[in-house]
Amino acid sequence: MGTTKLCLNGILLVSFLQCAALINKKYILSSVTCKIEDADPFDEAVKNNFERIEYKRCSTLQPLTWVAYNERSQYYQLHINWTGFRQYLRMDLDLTAPLTSSPRCCYMAVERLTEQNIGLGENCEQFSSGVQLPNSTIGFIVQCYAQGKRIYTNGHATVPEQQQVRERLKQWVNRRKGKQSALSVLLIGIDSVSRQQLMRAMPMTKQQLESSGWFELAGYNKVAANTLPNLLPLTTGYNRSSVMSLCDPREELGLKRCKFIWKLYQELGYVTAFGEDDTPINTFNLNMRGFRSVPVDYYLRPYLMAAEQWLDVKIGDSQTCLGFHHASEHVYEYALEFTRRYLNDSFFGFFWTNTHSHGGSISRTTVMDEYMREYLNRLRNYGILNRSIVFFLSDHGLRAGPTWQTPLGWLEDRLPFLYIWLPPHLQQSHPEFVQSLRVNRQRLTSPYDLYVTLKHILRIGSPNHLKDLLGDAVDCLSCQSLLLPVPINRTCADAGISDHWCACRSYYRYSTLSDRDYIMAQLLVQHVNSLYNNYHNSKFVSRCEPLTLVNITKTYLGRRHTADNPTISLHRIQVMMMPTFSTYEGTIWYNSSSQEMQVTGVSRIDKIKPNCHDEQFRIKICSCR
Repeated sequence: MGTTKLCLNGILLVSFLQCAALINKKYILSSVTCKIEDADPFDEAVKNNFERIEYKRCSTLQPLTWVAYNERSQYYQLHINWTGFRQYLRMDLDLTAPLTSSPRCCYMAVERLTEQNIGLGENCEQFSSGVQLPNSTIGFIVQCYAQGKRIYTNGHATVPEQQQVRERLKQWVNRRKGKQSALSVLLIGIDSVSRQQLMRAMPMTKQQLESSGWFELAGYNKVAANTLPNLLPLTTGYNRSSVMSLCDPREELGLKRCKFIWKLYQELGYVTAFGEDDTPINTFNLNMRGFRSVPVDYYLRPYLMAAEQWLDVKIGDSQTCLGFHHASEHVYEYALEFTRRYLNDSFFGFFWTNTHSHGGSISRTTVMDEYMREYLNRLRNYGILNRSIVFFLSDHGLRAGPTWQTPLGWLEDRLPFLYIWLPPHLQQSHPEFVQSLRVNRQRLTSPYDLYVTLKHILRIGSPNHLKDLLGDAVDCLSCQSLLLPVPINRTCADAGISDHWCACRSYYRYSTLSDRDYIMAQLLVQHVNSLYNNYHNSKFVSRCEPLTLVNITKTYLGRRHTADNPTISLHRIQVMMMPTFSTYEGTIWYNSSSQEMQVTGVSRIDKIKPNCHDEQFRIKICSCR
């Protein structure tokens, strides 16, 4: 009787079967303010769209060149396997003709000219094996020729010694004398991987995480639509509106006006690095101006731009190759090199990959499963996990393709995966951190909490007089460190998550439409039109079609929580709009007492006509003329 009463009071206009389904649901977390369903990653909705794809090497040939850091000279050396040339000669030249000369090789240093442009050294410097590379750049392109034909091209990224970095590290070692040594921090992110997608597409990686002591935060909820507005809270503590006002990334010097978390670490004695693959869609560069000055000590973007220009690029349905390696491997391997070079110092590294997960396929991510499992092992074997806090995470789930438009896809979009590693000595010295992370596995959390956590880590190793200078997340003052227990009755508002992106509420579809539903649909159309009419001095008015309602395609009603106001209900409504027949989904509050309605968020859920404008923030809203 009690369960039936809960069902009837909590849900309006639902069938007996829907009520029974509610009773049998499993939840990641369940409180009076939040219930997040623990959905089956192999639900019927995804079975027909999913298959495992085998990892394939990008080349049948072995690379001829490699780089290695020489501790004594403090320079990298470029090495070459001369005996391996026959495999290339056999493929590229007619071996029936005698070679008129030995193959010759040269290298060019990558130079960052601007955020969007790179150059190569004026001369291609010829070399023999073991040549010392200059410390003035982090990237090199190598070419080899035989009989007037280029037969080999490769790229190498390095982590060269920087005098100013070494002086900063030494200075802070002295300032921390007698104090606990500063913890290193490493963030490794994969675009578009939900918690369920990690289980489904990367089971070996998931098993490695679970069996080796990583802490999962299963209630990690995104705060916005795509990558940029989810990483801004994590890296600045600001939401996208604040960033557009304070440090507009469309302006030449915009991002310089916001203090990113890596800058704070740098100011407190850390060496910093940032790298992201697929440079045309980089988080801070897609339709943005990016960073005018290099934002960190080691910035991988210029090298990757050169690699994308000079190396063979192969883009398939299942993988993207950049030379001899998968594009994402360039980032992962650079992260390893950076952390190994500064293993005994304090480092902050932020590394993000897109190419093996971005897009609408739920199968594409499977390609890198075994690689990522072994990568986690390498972090341990190289000693990186001994004194580093590591965050392994995503920004959101899939946001395209057939799975995205299912109820499971709606949930997955909002729940990216997040795992945290604490080094053994920190677990021993701070058992309360361990207990908090265990509790927080089944708590609602957000990117703002990660930002506050990164500041908390700085407090652990900082001198006392700096501990009060670090602050919290400006746009979520109620957000907190994940090394402290999160309240069980936390709401999405407490975590800086709007109703539209909140995964705390189950929704049930209904098909009998009322006048209220049509009023909500018209309200949603007006809301979408107002977004681009009023945004950025109305610059979209001439490029975005004015929209009118065609029909209502789907309607959903939200399950009430015990703590909810009984006069307010939450609705999701999908509508098709003319003249482009585009489909949008909105989240709308309805007050049955006052008859008031309010749109709290909207998403474009069909394919987007590309290149009609240059605004990433509104690309999901505008229907281009």
